[in-house]
Amino acid sequence: MKFELISVLSTIERLYDLPRTRERFNKYLYLLQGDTKNEMVLPIASFNPMGKELATEKLKRLIQLNAEGIAAQELARINSTLEKHPHRTIRVALNLADDVEGSWSEYYSTDYKSKFEIASLVKRNFCTPIFWTRESVTEEIIVQRVREYVFRTLFWVHRGPPKSLQDCLEQEIYVQANSTDEISLPKNQDFGNTEKFLSEHADSEDYNVKFNFFYGDEASKSLEYATYGILPYEGFEYAKFLAKRKQEPLSD
Repeated sequence: MKFELISVLSTIERLYDLPRTRERFNKYLYLLQGDTKNEMVLPIASFNPMGKELATEKLKRLIQLNAEGIAAQELARINSTLEKHPHRTIRVALNLADDVEGSWSEYYSTDYKSKFEIASLVKRNFCTPIFWTRESVTEEIIVQRVREYVFRTLFWVHRGPPKSLQDCLEQEIYVQANSTDEISLPKNQDFGNTEKFLSEHADSEDYNVKFNFFYGDEASKSLEYATYGILPYEGFEYAKFLAKRKQEPLSD
């Protein structure tokens, strides 16, 4: 198996140079689907086809940073560590989700989907690390984001799609353990409530339960989902905690 970069940023830049009309949207659909319907030939689904000035600015910033060149170098490094399965190549395309100006991508639900609902991408041998119009991207963020999405894809390839809350947690532990050289955690964070919640809901496949565990009550309230007393991003922090414990050698 290997990961191979698809260059899409310059293509989207040319798309954004077009007036924001139906013609631009149709052009986007053709790039996404080609001559097919309900298929994906180019993995650009997270881009806002009608992106405004901010989306264009953030896209140009990724290009200025040579984001695709950085991603290609990181993919080459990851490929050198993987077992060789020449009959499967996963194609990687950086995506920019517009969670600020457009209604195309609500941040929390889109982020969840990009991490835990990627069956259609994996089936088509695609991987799409997502960046956001809300964030200021750096070279370090590019490398880390690419690593995380690659290892999520590898988890799906080797373990299959996560279904239960425990499965989703195992995915994120795997991602953090393999993608982060030195995991940092907030000091004095108490995971007692997290572990209690997990013990009660580990086998749950309920979307609301899984979403709340990873994103917390504030995110759930913003989308009118059920809440369970979970802090923001508590599930992700707990995954980091467990991954860090795996990375650290046991003391005598």
